[in-house]
Amino acid sequence: MTDHKATPEQWADIEKWNSTLGGFYSCVLELRARVELLELGAGIRDAVAKELDRNYPAKPDGSLVERVADAINPSICADTDLYLPEARAAILEVAAWLRSELISRGVAERLEQEAEP
Repeated sequence: MTDHKATPEQWADIEKWNSTLGGFYSCVLELRARVELLELGAGIRDAVAKELDRNYPAKPDGSLVERVADAINPSICADTDLYLPEARAAILEVAAWLRSELISRGVAERLEQEAEP
């Protein structure tokens, strides 16, 4: 199989001709966009996995909500239970972002489960 790579100029030509020809190249542009999303998702997943391995080599104690609450602002108040609603909100925001970026619905669903009281 030949490894074909389009140049930025060739992509610009396809985009120009797509509008000129009434969407004739839409399928090619759609496939390109889908591949870019997949590549982005894979890159983010790999980066997150490496960061987690680096920062959390052993299984941490406590739930995700408790750990996020502990990280919010330990210098102001030692009672991290006060930050549980904020921790849940932060986790749900991350889950919503993952879902909106079509990166990983499975990870988003798992985060939402963790945030349930």
